[in-house]
Amino acid sequence: MTFLLSIFILLLFAIILGSLFEHFGLPSVVGEILAGFILGSGVLGLVVDSGTISGISEISLFFIVLLIGVESTTYTLVKNVKKGILLSLASFIIPLVVMLSFLKIFYGHFGPSDIILAISIGVPSISIISVLLGKYDLMKFELGNSILASVIFTDILAFIILSAIIDLKGLNYELIAVVSFLIFIFVLDYFLRKHSQYVLKFFEKMRYQSKSEKLVFGSIILTGLVIASLLDVIGITYVLGAFFAGILISDVIIGKELLGIITRTLSRLNDSFFIPLFFSIAGMDAVLPSINSLGEITILILITVIVGGGLDYYVGRKYFSKGSGRVTSGILGGRGAVGVIIATLALDSGILKESQYSAAIFATIVVSITFSIILRNQGKKILAEQEEHGVKI
Repeated sequence: MTFLLSIFILLLFAIILGSLFEHFGLPSVVGEILAGFILGSGVLGLVVDSGTISGISEISLFFIVLLIGVESTTYTLVKNVKKGILLSLASFIIPLVVMLSFLKIFYGHFGPSDIILAISIGVPSISIISVLLGKYDLMKFELGNSILASVIFTDILAFIILSAIIDLKGLNYELIAVVSFLIFIFVLDYFLRKHSQYVLKFFEKMRYQSKSEKLVFGSIILTGLVIASLLDVIGITYVLGAFFAGILISDVIIGKELLGIITRTLSRLNDSFFIPLFFSIAGMDAVLPSINSLGEITILILITVIVGGGLDYYVGRKYFSKGSGRVTSGILGGRGAVGVIIATLALDSGILKESQYSAAIFATIVVSITFSIILRNQGKKILAEQEEHGVKI
């Protein structure tokens, strides 16, 4: 089968299954992963992975994460740092410690693959959660901003651990590199905002000279590629670089009109092409978990759902409002993009075997469906509760 025909079939099937799942109130990403699984070696074997398809997957991932960064701000991180860290502990760090302790005590192993497997299953996904926050109009409340901040902290931590394991240079090196890079990003962001009038004029001039947004788009993409490449060079995944490149783009820097155009354009490209393509390609490498691993995976799923979901429910009720427990638990249970990305990078690096990768994808689907059921038909109730009891930003 030719490359273009493979992409066409993957994209078509992913969009159809993703839309079908969304119609029934389930994450579209689950349908997209299943599309790749069915078309790939796991079932039909119609589409075979290749170097070219893997390259398309990496490009897709770059644009997916770039938009996530564009939709976030350094302000979100700083203002909600305390409650964000608290939610990170509840949704990811404590469940991760419990999962790894279980693997050590009952299975007697605690290697890099075990850590990555637990992270892949347990890490909330910023792409799915940001979509849910927008869907329920929660970003105008403290709860929504705190949830977003927590997921940013969580995903950064997950990528730091992944990078440390992949490059075998030690966690200390990774922490120093990431902290230095974060300081650079925040200083650069502060500088750009302080001199925003000059930066705005610069982008307006570019837009005027080209009589379109072509040069502005090009400069943003090039900046993202430079920062992503820089992080790759110092041993940190380019995924984190794409995210922070996006964070630098704001209405203060390029203006509300241009930001709106960029966000809408990237959203449409991601929703219609990059997202379904990336997740269908990710699903291609998956096979059904072996019977021997089902018991272990089931326990890890239960720990994620019960411990993580329970703690999220408690923190939501105690620190936001009594009616926030269910929504906090349901939204922070969103799994998909980040877990699949981490599992995919670990598979490519040889840390995960194909059976472990498949187990991670399988668990991601189960956890995401489980938590999404909590939020089915809750849109009006969630917004009404926050309007009455939540704190507005």
